[in-house]
Amino acid sequence: MATQEDYFGATQQAFLVGWAPVAIFIMATAGFGLLYAGMVRKKNVSHTIIMINVGWTLAFFAYFIIGFPLAYYSTHPILGWPEWIPTIANPLPPILSESGAYGIAGSPSGLGDMALWFKMSMFMITALAIVPGATAERDQLWGWVIAAAVIAIIIYPLIEHWVWGGGWLSTIGYIDYAGSSVVHLTGGMLGLTAAFIIGPRIGKFVGKDKTPRTFFGHSIPWAVLGAWLLVFGWFGFNIGSSTATDPETINMELAWVSITTAMCMAGGLFGAALTSRGHVLTSMIGLLSGAVAICSGAHIMHPIWAFVVGIISGVLTTFTVGFLEHKLKIDDALAVFPVHGACGIWGVLATGIFGAKAIGAHPIYGFELEEWGYRFVVQLVGVVAIGVTIAILGLILFYLLNKAKLLRVSKDEELFGLDISIHKTYAYPEEMMDKNE
Repeated sequence: MATQEDYFGATQQAFLVGWAPVAIFIMATAGFGLLYAGMVRKKNVSHTIIMINVGWTLAFFAYFIIGFPLAYYSTHPILGWPEWIPTIANPLPPILSESGAYGIAGSPSGLGDMALWFKMSMFMITALAIVPGATAERDQLWGWVIAAAVIAIIIYPLIEHWVWGGGWLSTIGYIDYAGSSVVHLTGGMLGLTAAFIIGPRIGKFVGKDKTPRTFFGHSIPWAVLGAWLLVFGWFGFNIGSSTATDPETINMELAWVSITTAMCMAGGLFGAALTSRGHVLTSMIGLLSGAVAICSGAHIMHPIWAFVVGIISGVLTTFTVGFLEHKLKIDDALAVFPVHGACGIWGVLATGIFGAKAIGAHPIYGFELEEWGYRFVVQLVGVVAIGVTIAILGLILFYLLNKAKLLRVSKDEELFGLDISIHKTYAYPEEMMDKNE
């Protein structure tokens, strides 16, 4: 007869490999695909979608074989050789695999290898989906496939191990519940380094003072639909980050995470709308900025503070876009770093600021007031270490791809449009046959 533990284990398994990862998968493919496609010009729509579609394919396999074991099966504080490679993996969640339920021996790792891999692979492909937005409208397909595989094999697992796999940041108390830094700062910083190396789109900066021009996306409705699909996936993203092992804790945790996630998203949309004269696309980017920022402390912050963090995220994104274009002259085509990088940093720091129980943080997961200073310093150290590490690795990766002439398309291909010049197709054939726009 099935026990309560059996039922809870089955529910946990269904959650780990069912709704949460599938929601994230929709976010990382359909959401990013529609958002990015709507934000580029008509001549580059198909190319932008295929960059999302194909980027994770080889990387998905590479992460299973190499990246995942590096992240979770090594006890080295930085990154070591895996002590256990799950070639014959245990399909059970930890609560059942530890007891050898159903006659299946527990994994030497103590984990439900298959469920954990599938869940964490969704986080990995989300980080990958972020990057090509920064280099949109001038990037090479096969160069990106190579870059995605490298990211999945070593760059992303390195940071993942530090924070979630028992590495040095986890041992000093660094908090990143759902990936403000592991996923978003990593993806955002990789996007920024790629945009810096690849250079701006033709015609982006004009005149002696290199004044930035705005390249309007071809479909605001597409982009808005993509943003809301991302929001749907974010609830799988954040709620799916729970590691609770008993029904009481998980019920309390998931209710808290749900409301703080929604609050921060709302604040982000509001903050961006205020600083962009109500521009619909900027406000949707603000919505995503709030979603990024809350990932780190979704299980800790009080919902009211989550809304405040979201407002700051929306404002921060708007000003970061201007700073990159007007001051640094970097063409981050789809605001990848302002949304994921800048707000990933802010979210990690905000966790250290608003995570104390004295100001209404979660009664179980919040920290004591006397820990406040230490917690903030740990968050600061972690986000600096991750940001600098990814910047260095990203510059090396994209510099090598650029030297190999695998990063950027030719001038003629870019001007003519990547859909027809690279893929021999149009997203809108009836409109594009006789003109190029």
